[in-house]
Amino acid sequence: MVEKNEEIQRLLRKAIELTRLGKLEEAKVIYEKLLPYEIPEVYNNLGNIYRREGLLAKAVEMYRKAILLEPRFALAYFNMGCTFMELERYSEAIMFLEKAQSLGFEGFDLEVQLALCYLAVGDVWKAKKKMEDPKVYEEVRKFVDGGIDI
Repeated sequence: MVEKNEEIQRLLRKAIELTRLGKLEEAKVIYEKLLPYEIPEVYNNLGNIYRREGLLAKAVEMYRKAILLEPRFALAYFNMGCTFMELERYSEAIMFLEKAQSLGFEGFDLEVQLALCYLAVGDVWKAKKKMEDPKVYEEVRKFVDGGIDI
């Protein structure tokens, strides 16, 4: 059993490295081989590849499985939120992004994504709070047609 676990970990490290190098098809083959072992990171990482490929429904399916296997997997919630943003389903995106935040996920990307979602649903107060950081404000401005008037 130890040998099997070591082999699984070796394959996972290889898939992560291939992803980092942009060899997504090769990484995807390995991740798909690892699916039967129900490793949350495998589902999350495969979801990221599907998202890059524009296969958003498949990405959502992978993130859901990662979250089901590990309900405290903040990164999977963040990735799900980003996918819902791409689908222009902003209320759902907010739900997943806020969950990621409540689980300890933080950083510039999260703040920008949340600010954009809040603007999209008309929650100006929350958007304004996020954009108190000048860097977040400047990044959000890049994505808002006609500027930000709040």
